[in-house]
Amino acid sequence: MMLAMLKRLRERDEYVKRGAWRAEDLQGTYLGARQDGYPGITIGLVGLGRIGSRVANLLQPWRVRLIGYDPYVPRDRFALTGVQSVDYQTLLRESDVVSFHVVLTKETRHMFGAAEIALMKPTAVLINTSRGGVCDEAALAEGLQQNKIAGAALDVFEDEPLAEGSPLTKLGYKVLLSPHMVSSNHGSGLKPGIIWGTESVLRALRGEVPDNVYNKEVIPRWLQRFGGQPVISAS
Repeated sequence: MMLAMLKRLRERDEYVKRGAWRAEDLQGTYLGARQDGYPGITIGLVGLGRIGSRVANLLQPWRVRLIGYDPYVPRDRFALTGVQSVDYQTLLRESDVVSFHVVLTKETRHMFGAAEIALMKPTAVLINTSRGGVCDEAALAEGLQQNKIAGAALDVFEDEPLAEGSPLTKLGYKVLLSPHMVSSNHGSGLKPGIIWGTESVLRALRGEVPDNVYNKEVIPRWLQRFGGQPVISAS
């Protein structure tokens, strides 16, 4: 989604299919630092958990500047992923791309709205592949209409499926929309999740510590209670 927006892929595709060729207004954005002194763009990651960290790792070879905001992860996570820790307002002001990787909570609901858009560069792009409720869609549509930011790429929405009359569907190339299936790829999705989940349940029933435990603080109590003994008998 980031490349499609910054490299104007949809516009270029349509232009060539109309029988035209290169045009000055189809210039793209060069992402990484160059030897001529161009510093590269700044990408701001809101949320540096499992997914945000993975995105940071994937972006490392692009030679972009990575900044991030996440008050809940260990501080060494930033150093390990090559991301500079900044506050939320600084991230919004300095980023050319703002990408959300957070869960939906009371704190994150509508954490991106009119006030946040006002802090951003008019050339900036928003990407939300986390949860629709994180973004105030009405404020986003208005901000795009008024050219307060340049574009948005969304895989998630406040109400799904997205209403046919949503103003987001009427903004042309300023918006790239996807039907909440960024993780829907051949060989991925629910199938491996079912396998992993089943194996975790079976390990727990055998009295073993399941993998991928979220609340790791309970593991000592788990071991004390079951001590490696099966939770249920074979019968």
